[in-house]
Amino acid sequence: MRPDLGKVALIGPGAVGGFYGAMLAKSGADLRFLFRSTYDAVKTNGLWLVHHAEGGRREPVDSFEAHSSVESIGICDWVIVATKTTANPSLCESIRPLIGEGTSLLTLQNGMGNVENLADGFGADRTILAGLCFTCINRTAPNVIESLLPGYVQFGEFGRPVSEKGMGMAQAFESAGVRIRVAESLDEALWRKLCWNVPFNGLAIAGGGLTTDLILADPVLKRRARQLMLEIQRGAMAHGIAIEDAFLDRQFELTEPMGPYKPSSLIDFWEGKPVEVDSIWGEALRRGEAKGVEMPELKKLLVELRRATG
Repeated sequence: MRPDLGKVALIGPGAVGGFYGAMLAKSGADLRFLFRSTYDAVKTNGLWLVHHAEGGRREPVDSFEAHSSVESIGICDWVIVATKTTANPSLCESIRPLIGEGTSLLTLQNGMGNVENLADGFGADRTILAGLCFTCINRTAPNVIESLLPGYVQFGEFGRPVSEKGMGMAQAFESAGVRIRVAESLDEALWRKLCWNVPFNGLAIAGGGLTTDLILADPVLKRRARQLMLEIQRGAMAHGIAIEDAFLDRQFELTEPMGPYKPSSLIDFWEGKPVEVDSIWGEALRRGEAKGVEMPELKKLLVELRRATG
């Protein structure tokens, strides 16, 4: 039985947000999308999903509400945030019309510092959940989202184990056909996700615009990827989080079958959009160095990314 989430708003329906929002809407959730630049395209041509794990099956998303302003949505029971973290400085003010005393929040954003941003903006006494998306999803047209590798979403809650209310959101994803995991420690889940995001998103840009298969095929870049993972592993350990070597090996094994996959940061870079440099690479470096961990490869990559992205 699908949990009743009440009234839900989804902010930032790009690739990841659009896909998971569409899956929730198709399962019957009372979900409202806030579209910006793609509003007209979606209203005119509808929203479509393409499932490559199912032979490229293409399906329309029939049951959802499209909005172009937060004011037309109003206060919600849940707000799902899937914007780029580059929007975080102004995010809380921009979504304040959606937030009431009992509103809970779920962030599907990349990197670190996102739950803290929401807690600072709306108070830490409400349910603030993070969903870490271990998946390959691209938006290939304004109204078309393609799932290349379904993967899973791992949920953790800010400041405590996942509560009953937070578990309801996780179960809603599961009822919508999304594989889920629940983390005992949100911080551990965040560090683990960085083991993939830091090397592959970063080297894709620093390498001059490379898909993941080209990174794996280049011995120098593959060694850099491994070294970056080891530095993330050491940073996590300094925070009391042990990441086993086998998990690092698994990141290469999972990336191999992706083929010429374009990481989300590379797509942003190619399209001239802001890249989430601070939340993915900058925050990891700050947290590691704050514990006395030397992370020279990460520091070098951060310099390269800031130079490349201006």
